[in-house]
Amino acid sequence: MKKICEVLATTPLFAAIDHEAFGEHCGKTSLRIVWKGEMLAVEGDECTGIGIVQEGQLAMNKYTSGGDCATLGLMGPGEMFGESLLFGHTKAYPVTIEAVTNSRVIILPKETVLELLDANPRIMKNFLSIMSDRVCMLNRRIALLSQKTLRQKIAYYLLELWQEQRYRDRGEEVPPCVAPVAEPETVARLKEPQKPGHRILSTPAVELPVSKEVVARLLSMPRPSLSRELISMENDGLIKVSGRVIWLVDVPALERGILEGFKVPSDDD
Repeated sequence: MKKICEVLATTPLFAAIDHEAFGEHCGKTSLRIVWKGEMLAVEGDECTGIGIVQEGQLAMNKYTSGGDCATLGLMGPGEMFGESLLFGHTKAYPVTIEAVTNSRVIILPKETVLELLDANPRIMKNFLSIMSDRVCMLNRRIALLSQKTLRQKIAYYLLELWQEQRYRDRGEEVPPCVAPVAEPETVARLKEPQKPGHRILSTPAVELPVSKEVVARLLSMPRPSLSRELISMENDGLIKVSGRVIWLVDVPALERGILEGFKVPSDDD
């Protein structure tokens, strides 16, 4: 199992940093193991440092007084939380941090983080870059939730997943502000008429990174509503669903639906 210092060296906060710049601080960190469903921090708890996910997946959840839950975002290996609370007036978590899977999280105390930022300009630059990316991701989240209908939200989310997958397939880092639109040449090829028995381009597919229950919370919709709309989109020839794998049968129609709204079938259609 990797030592904490080895893990920290692979995170964005310590990217391109010599181990000597933070090695002496590794002993001040701690490792927290959380099990699926366990809450690492509850809304209102004081933030005393930052957490970096070593393994597993965490969710930022917002609970209502009635017990309903909305998932505002997911965090995987290398991602961190609590950084936005280090310098602001508010020191309390605005959300609940909950484990989606069994996870390991490295905790850096606030004092340690401040010492590192003061001592190394490169770490400070990495920190500011992470904060900038976080703002970009929040804007991306707002764009998703601002979609007018359930179908537009689902289409937006699926196309985002597809674009992220395309970056990974090319061996490129996924940008925090990836747009849910296909490259022009890909759209053109998808629109080309296809000869019988011949496919010019294979149907793209995405795999949901979490359960449909968590996806429903991410999209701020009830789980049954998500299931019904997926079935409806499948019946309309937009997608094909098989468990967590979803084939994007008609990418141009999904993109048009996001921009223009999906056509509601009339009795005459």
